[in-house]
Amino acid sequence: MMRKLPLIKIKDGKKHYLKITGNQKAQHYILMTTFLMLTITGFPLKFHYYDWAPAIIDFFGGLHVTRTLHRIAGVTMCGLFFYHWYYLFKNIYNYYYGPAKRSGTFSWKELLLFVYYSPMCPRAKDGKDIADFVKFALFISDDRPKHERFHWREKFDYWAVFWGIPVLGITGVFLWFPVWAASFMPGWAVNISYIAHSDEAMLAVSVIFIWHMYNAHVNYDKFPASNLFITGYLPENLMKHEYYVEWARINKIVEKDPSYMLDVDAQQEAQKLEDEEKLEIIRDQISFLQESEKNDKGDK
Repeated sequence: MMRKLPLIKIKDGKKHYLKITGNQKAQHYILMTTFLMLTITGFPLKFHYYDWAPAIIDFFGGLHVTRTLHRIAGVTMCGLFFYHWYYLFKNIYNYYYGPAKRSGTFSWKELLLFVYYSPMCPRAKDGKDIADFVKFALFISDDRPKHERFHWREKFDYWAVFWGIPVLGITGVFLWFPVWAASFMPGWAVNISYIAHSDEAMLAVSVIFIWHMYNAHVNYDKFPASNLFITGYLPENLMKHEYYVEWARINKIVEKDPSYMLDVDAQQEAQKLEDEEKLEIIRDQISFLQESEKNDKGDK
């Protein structure tokens, strides 16, 4: 039986809605860490002819260490990429294929619909949301697009990674082992790999530090930073404002099954009462024993 993850948490009297799970947060941490390491070690290697580059290379312990750290981060990121594929197929099995097969209701059409309506799959609605956003931004319409769990900007981030990691990974292997690569490819292909690896890295850094950072942290409703990647939850006002469809979906689930809502305030209050009861018992015991010792001394 799968453990239920609270879809709503009540803390300090306010509701917070689940956006990303613990596993997804862990994947994000690894991706974020490896990306930063690749950026910090890759830029001085690419721009080695600038005055600042040797200082960074020396800080890491020299050229050999910098290259080694870069490759370790790259291999880790590629490992995460393959794990994510496993994660996707595992979810398909756990949430549709397995239950449908066991109940005898499996159909390929329903499986395709399950994949199509999964949170990160591009859909026709995303095109409509983009059009509605343009209308809203240009004051043609007063209605904001009503997004689901992940909107089109987040899907762009997600699929950019699916494009970027294979390009960087494959070209990175060719640059790591150029003699081996040249044994079955023309020499100019290795040179092209360098250009592709370098330019794709520049594109990735630009997208992350401009597009992603603005949408995730610097945007007016999240400034100066969102703690979503730490907690996995969004406050109700932001969830309703930016992810209205998901907000309504979660509310419907919780209305049907209240066990999906966790009242952290009530838990803390209950814990406080329990702690007070425990302390009262201990203090009564200490007081009783102290009184008993006094009585023993008086008898003597």
